[in-house]
Amino acid sequence: MTVQGSSAAAAAAEVRAASGQEQASVPVVPVPVAPPVDCLEETAFRHFAPLLGACQGYAARSGCRFRSASFDGLEHAVAGAGAPAAVPAARAKDSGPRLAAKLTAAPAVSDFRARLNAGDEMLVEEVDRAFRIVMAESVRNAMMGMFQTLEMFPPTPPPLGISDDDCAYEDVTAPLPAVAQRLYNDQARRVSDACGGPGVVQKRAMTAAFLVDFAEAVGYRLPPVPETQSSMLKEISTRIQEELKRRGDSEEVQIRARDAFLGGLGAGAAAEGLKQEAQKWWTDNWRSVAWAAAGMAVVGIAAVATAVLSNRGDDGRRRNRREL
Repeated sequence: MTVQGSSAAAAAAEVRAASGQEQASVPVVPVPVAPPVDCLEETAFRHFAPLLGACQGYAARSGCRFRSASFDGLEHAVAGAGAPAAVPAARAKDSGPRLAAKLTAAPAVSDFRARLNAGDEMLVEEVDRAFRIVMAESVRNAMMGMFQTLEMFPPTPPPLGISDDDCAYEDVTAPLPAVAQRLYNDQARRVSDACGGPGVVQKRAMTAAFLVDFAEAVGYRLPPVPETQSSMLKEISTRIQEELKRRGDSEEVQIRARDAFLGGLGAGAAAEGLKQEAQKWWTDNWRSVAWAAAGMAVVGIAAVATAVLSNRGDDGRRRNRREL
């Protein structure tokens, strides 16, 4: 999505003006609990459009997620056959509307399962694209949750040299306040989207997540974490370490920042790959800093750094934050 600089700047200004503050906190656009019937964007993945269209009613009742067990007992549903003579035992607890939505979707689910697992090139290409979108959105959401926990969304005072239309938050080699400001600008642009209305990017991301859920559920092997997101996780862990050390935040704040980041990565096989990457980079980086700090006799830094990102494998004291 391309937004002219003036539009992005105006969007950020509107957000600030709404509360009468120089920089107001931009609300995070939540995934709705009860999505509208058309929560899936069929035009975003045209080769999957028949599946997405058939699943609109189901997605509206599942939180816009595809769940592997939802179609148990409906494997032999046939398009146009209507309701079965007897409700399958696996679906006995489904309400009438929920069962009807699943019956509508079941033939397309069966068809696209077979096509994807047979290696249909167009479907494989779109699943890979959906996966990349999910990866990018997961890291973005995790960063936003972490910045809010650290009260850096937006940072105060604002970093110098970052204009309202500078949304290049993916450059995580920059100092953490600059990254936070750019992500804030990007969220302001999304909230007041000048190209399609608020929520258009989120809707595409929800559709991508639905397709990744589907691919995982039917046994398709998802790609590895893209190099872009892997590099971002490595760099952002370093920037976080630098900023928290500079601020001298308490151990409690640091743990909450870590948990907010890991929890924001989401659920499912795709998110699990990101979490493993994040835990690896954070642990490695923070341990090296802790040892360096101890060698320099900087009181407390080593202990705090070790406590912040100590893996659950160290002594089982901490568990991962509940998946969204």
